[in-house]
Amino acid sequence: MAYTVTLYHNASGKKFMNKALTSYGDVSCEFKNPMDVQNPTVYIAADAAYDDVNYLYIPQFGRYYYAKPVGGRGANITYECTSDVLMSFKAGILASPAVISRNPWHFDLYLPDPKLPVEARTVSSVMNFPGNHFSGDHNSYILTCIGSGITGGDE
Repeated sequence: MAYTVTLYHNASGKKFMNKALTSYGDVSCEFKNPMDVQNPTVYIAADAAYDDVNYLYIPQFGRYYYAKPVGGRGANITYECTSDVLMSFKAGILASPAVISRNPWHFDLYLPDPKLPVEARTVSSVMNFPGNHFSGDHNSYILTCIGSGITGGDE
């Protein structure tokens, strides 16, 4: 059974969700039997214009694939493909509610992050009040603390 695939040249790395793609158009192809949806082998009849193809989309599966040419150049090309889960499921990933604990640009200081460089200082001082306000039998003491008081570790 023939399928239609869209061929691309991908200039982005595997860690990028949005790929920089150059389209080479749609072609008809055959799959190796038995077919694996995550790692299909694709056979296309093509000319040398498709030698730079390294990425493809199969609409019947709704997935994008990294394509590695393993056999043939010119008239027939065989690609071993590996599913690109970031691009294939991008809409679902972007729609997922999440708390991002590490981000170098927008971060929440209320979330603990052991890799965030922070500076911790302890400042203490004693200030004497002018006059004789605390002489007598009913003395009062004032203690002011700022911060959590935890100096690190798992106390």
